[in-house]
Amino acid sequence: MESEYSIIACGRSYNPPDWYYNPKNLVNRIYYICGGTAYYRGDIKLKPGHLYIFRGSPYFQVEQDENDPVDHVFFDFVTYKKLINEDFIEIDLTGDNTECKKLKAYIDYIAADFEGTFYPLPVAKAFLDIIIYHLGEYLNSDVVYSQMTSTVLKYIHETPFEELSVSKIADAINVNVNHLIRSFKKELNITPHKYISMMKADYAISYMRQGTGCAEIAERLGFSSISAFSSFFKKETGRNISEYR
Repeated sequence: MESEYSIIACGRSYNPPDWYYNPKNLVNRIYYICGGTAYYRGDIKLKPGHLYIFRGSPYFQVEQDENDPVDHVFFDFVTYKKLINEDFIEIDLTGDNTECKKLKAYIDYIAADFEGTFYPLPVAKAFLDIIIYHLGEYLNSDVVYSQMTSTVLKYIHETPFEELSVSKIADAINVNVNHLIRSFKKELNITPHKYISMMKADYAISYMRQGTGCAEIAERLGFSSISAFSSFFKKETGRNISEYR
């Protein structure tokens, strides 16, 4: 069965550079705080021993105390599902609850395994699947969009960027393109064109932070040249690709 979640970054990081700047609009995040002092949106403290689920948002912002840097396990991923209704959920894994103990045991294993190690994507996905399974009671059990919008989102997330366009989506699901755009925008407040652009920008940022070259990123995202990719990136994020190199 195809996964409903696509990882774009994961690992364990101590004192992450530029942690405060993480402008991925559509990315959902699961953070487990191993230690250190960190805050969400300025005043919400992220507590050690707690797991956090953050819904994809362009307003996501975290910061750490430079004198007590954060140590955390993280999974950044996209999904065509609406993961949670809240902005974020905090889960205390330090208690005696059996399910929390079980989840903490998995997280501690992953944290130890991730330390200083690069994992192949299939292994990282397996880790995320285990976590998602044990977070079932906190997550939306069903897709909360209309059937058409859910189908469009699923198509976007499962189609290579170079093969992706709104007109192709409309043809594939046999609906009028204007009707598709109106329905999508009504539910998500953005057009499918903008959604695809935001998704490309999110992936581009992750690829660059992983050290992937611009030529390869441009090809992965379906651009004909580095110049076309660079122009898109500047327009979408307000930053030059050189700022991430």
